[in-house]
Amino acid sequence: MGKAEEKVEIPVGEHVRTERSGVGMAVGVITFLVGVALLLLTFKLAYDLFSTPPSIVISSTKDQSVDLGKSAANLGSVALRVVLLVVMGLMGSLIANRGVSMFTGSRTRRHRE
Repeated sequence: MGKAEEKVEIPVGEHVRTERSGVGMAVGVITFLVGVALLLLTFKLAYDLFSTPPSIVISSTKDQSVDLGKSAANLGSVALRVVLLVVMGLMGSLIANRGVSMFTGSRTRRHRE
């Protein structure tokens, strides 16, 4: 199978050239790196959250029984943290994706002369 080729008809006498925008490329790369940094922060927080021993989460010790009220509050706190981690991951990936699209958009701007 061959590659799909896109045919663009250019009127005779019209010249199309592509121009690179250095500022746009730099902003795109910076935006991408900010998104990746947010994703790395999210992964670090998730690792810290999920490496917590269950005995700390349910607030139990060897000498006393489990306090259901305190455990439910801690479970709610953990559920809220998980939801926030999902939102942070989504936002980080959207920001990184926007940086990539800004970078590619700044490289392929076309001008007709």
